[in-house]
Amino acid sequence: LCHTGLRIGEMTRLTVRDVACMGEPREEVFVVHNITKGRKSRVVPFNDVSKQCVRKLLEFNEKRGFSTRPEAPLFPWKTHGFLPPREAEREIQKLREKVGLSPKITPHAFRHYFGNRLRKAGVDPFTLAVLLGHSSVDTTQIYTNTSSSDKRAAVELLTRKEVA
Repeated sequence: LCHTGLRIGEMTRLTVRDVACMGEPREEVFVVHNITKGRKSRVVPFNDVSKQCVRKLLEFNEKRGFSTRPEAPLFPWKTHGFLPPREAEREIQKLREKVGLSPKITPHAFRHYFGNRLRKAGVDPFTLAVLLGHSSVDTTQIYTNTSSSDKRAAVELLTRKEVA
């Protein structure tokens, strides 16, 4: 979630075919309209961390006896169907409590992390909106926080340019 910006409901509805071809991670995931909040399809590129997670997850599923056929759920549940989003949230909550992390660490917080990290890396708001599946840049602004140090650095740019 941290490296894709996917919503928990989008993530839990992915199939093996969506993220891998012949056992190898794809370069991007095509998030189809019927699983997205806004009913719009989008393409989210995979970085190296995402690809490694896909590899490990496929290996993990295979060891647990779950199917890794193309139509199989990437996140299978007890019944070999798709893991319900609420169950994924509960599992994350259990892990969070087990290691003593803040209750603020939620699947949705990972989307905010994704948005903030990309904004701080200089990604333009329009690209960020597309990656997050937002129809409006205004919605994306909610996901990005501007810290005091960000504001200070922006104002300092004026001084540096005027001196030069």
